[in-house]
Amino acid sequence: MGRVTTASPAPPRPGALERWAGRHPAAIDVLLVVVYSIVTTGQLLSLDAFTTAPFGATALLVAGFVVGVLRRRAPLAAFVVAGIAATLAVPLLLLPLVLLVVATVVTRVGVRVGWIASAAAVLVFTVVGTLTLHDPSRGVFGAVVLLAGMVLGLWIRTRRAYVQALVDLADRVRAEQEQRAVAAVEDERARIAREMHDVVAHGLSVMIRLADGADALVDKEPERSRDAVQRIGTVGRDSLADMRRVLGVLRTGDAAAHQTPTDPQPSLADLDRLVTDQRAAGLPVTLHSDDVDGLPDSLATTVYRIVQESLTNASRYALDPTTVDVRVTRSGGSVVVLVQDDGRAQGSVPSQGSGRGLVGLRERAALYDGQVEAGPVTPHGWRVRVVLRAGGTA
Repeated sequence: MGRVTTASPAPPRPGALERWAGRHPAAIDVLLVVVYSIVTTGQLLSLDAFTTAPFGATALLVAGFVVGVLRRRAPLAAFVVAGIAATLAVPLLLLPLVLLVVATVVTRVGVRVGWIASAAAVLVFTVVGTLTLHDPSRGVFGAVVLLAGMVLGLWIRTRRAYVQALVDLADRVRAEQEQRAVAAVEDERARIAREMHDVVAHGLSVMIRLADGADALVDKEPERSRDAVQRIGTVGRDSLADMRRVLGVLRTGDAAAHQTPTDPQPSLADLDRLVTDQRAAGLPVTLHSDDVDGLPDSLATTVYRIVQESLTNASRYALDPTTVDVRVTRSGGSVVVLVQDDGRAQGSVPSQGSGRGLVGLRERAALYDGQVEAGPVTPHGWRVRVVLRAGGTA
């Protein structure tokens, strides 16, 4: 059993309010200006600023509006307006405004520009507060507020970069998953195509030979003709059952849940039946197997399909063969499948298949790091030799 790994906790996802704010930046700016105006107006009224300093109080409200309008479009201009207002007005009233505009400069312009602008603002606060307003604490208070704004801006900037990185990673993972899904579908289609080719080609070739033989014997040897016809039904039923096994992998949903389990895939134990069918169809097949017990089921199925395809090709293209030798042996860590006939070739014989036979053999062999050799032999005949690595996995 493999090691069990614990997945790292998922990062926090943006909440509904944060997602809404990202989709409606203008509405957020309006909301901030309205809130700032209401809070500042209340504080100015409590200080009776509209009576003692009406121009300054009005300028403070106008500064908040200007900063709200310029914050996203021109962050540095908004910072200058907020800095001037904070220098001339009561700093406590501008605390939220300064924090927000400094954070905006950091996120939209850059961290270095934010530090430079903040240092310049602290210097101005200190000089003006000490020399003009006789309030040295104004520089210290401004430094604290600007530092808090820088921290807020850095946090927002880091979080945005982190979320964007997660989004990019999720996109890459999704793309890779889609690619793997497409590849898996293609592999499954190729596998089903191989299985269907082997099942249909073998069954039809045997049934055609049996039908031809039954037709030739119907008048002279009716009993043998009847046996051949019965054999056609047996081969057809076996092929249909084999086809159902292959198509069983396509069943999905509740319908599959109510189906009986599919029969096991053919293995080496079914080679005798395969050879018997071909003999009944008139192909002189002999089978020799040596030390092939205990093979993995998937490898045994692969060996069966290779023999099946090779015999199907022999029944189609070998002219008047006297022997078709099938040998399945184990040599070290490999399984060797050899199918050789001595059929004669007379001129050019058109292909009767789909062209997937040899391709399917190579695809099956590739699952086990195998090698396929197929070609004519002297003086006449055809040989297929496939070497499979017995330790492979399908």
